[in-house]
Amino acid sequence: MTVVAFALGNTLRADDGAGIALARGLGALVPGLVVVEAEQLLPEHADALAGVRGVLFLDASVAGPPGEIRAGPLAPVGGAGALLHALTPSEILGLARSLHGRAPPAALVTVTGRDFAFGEALSAEVTAALPAARERARELALAFPA
Repeated sequence: MTVVAFALGNTLRADDGAGIALARGLGALVPGLVVVEAEQLLPEHADALAGVRGVLFLDASVAGPPGEIRAGPLAPVGGAGALLHALTPSEILGLARSLHGRAPPAALVTVTGRDFAFGEALSAEVTAALPAARERARELALAFPA
């Protein structure tokens, strides 16, 4: 079974593209990784979780000092959010559980950005944090049960 990584963000909004930048190069570190790039999570993304070994959500954050890496497990949640167009990672997991009878093990890795204005360049803080964030994502992906 494969591991799916949702690389989230908008590469035209500077540090908002941190999740996508984080995913680039991760495939070489995690055999069989399938990367899905998206600006936001949509209900149809729950179908991509059917039968996978695990799922990573890679994103930028606005909370904390620029360049800060946060990583940890996620649990599925249900609720009214599933009726909206954009969902949180936990809501996607809950929707996958409702639709397919199970939610795979999941983790979220974020890098806090400094600049979310229009532009394609990442801030120095985010760029410097990417190698460590990529390594943390690799560790989490390899820890999913086989």
